[in-house]
Amino acid sequence: MTTATLLFTAWNGGAVVTAMFIAAVGAYALLSRGQLPARVGYFGAAILALVLALASPIAVLARDYLFSAHMLQHLLLVLVVPPLALLSLPAMESQGGSARAVARLAVPQWGLGVGAMWLWHAPTLCNAASRSLVVNGLQTLSLLAMGTAFWWPVFGPRAERRLAPLGAMVYLFSACVACTVLGVFVTFSPVAVCSVYIHPVDRLGALSLLRGGWGLTPEADQEIGGLMMWVPACLVYAVAILSMLRRYYREDTLAVTATDPMPRLAKEEA
Repeated sequence: MTTATLLFTAWNGGAVVTAMFIAAVGAYALLSRGQLPARVGYFGAAILALVLALASPIAVLARDYLFSAHMLQHLLLVLVVPPLALLSLPAMESQGGSARAVARLAVPQWGLGVGAMWLWHAPTLCNAASRSLVVNGLQTLSLLAMGTAFWWPVFGPRAERRLAPLGAMVYLFSACVACTVLGVFVTFSPVAVCSVYIHPVDRLGALSLLRGGWGLTPEADQEIGGLMMWVPACLVYAVAILSMLRRYYREDTLAVTATDPMPRLAKEEA
């Protein structure tokens, strides 16, 4: 098997994945009330990321062969799909709520987002998700749900239910630190985090390509997986932090404009 053959043939959506896509599109159409919202591009990007995570060769390699592909799949399900999906939602009417209540709810939501990675990399669960379709499905659904819970106080559709920009930056930076700790542990661990990837079942006949052609020994594979948690994950958080910084300065400018009489006086004189 060649790399081109693997990348073009190892696509496997299945009925469950197809049903998820149909449900996602239907739910989005319902929330958008049949109209084409301005943020539909975010939804398209979320669906593309979901296809890559669940139906592309990434999914096949994650289930049967590579810990690094498994880690990439997790990053897509927790750090890419949920924020894009939330950003695509139309703004919802305010229902009130205090900043203190939002901050209090954000604590367990932070724990769910960070815990999603730590939980499913416990050796027992990690191995079970690769061996059982049922456990793998539960893993996928839980990662999407926990990722959505994590990103809700940052990009949720109700502005009053979001963390203030400075609070959101602390929220995101601390999550980056937690993921870095896990990434460092995985990268330098002397034992396999998921032992199932040491001697995978070669269902596609691709093992010789991965081990020989790509040079992905079990040790190198785990190191790459750990670095994915360590570097790319924190890049996602960094982009979100920059967006919060932009929001902070925009809100600050709007507040100054609202309280400064000079623009109104200039307009009246004109």
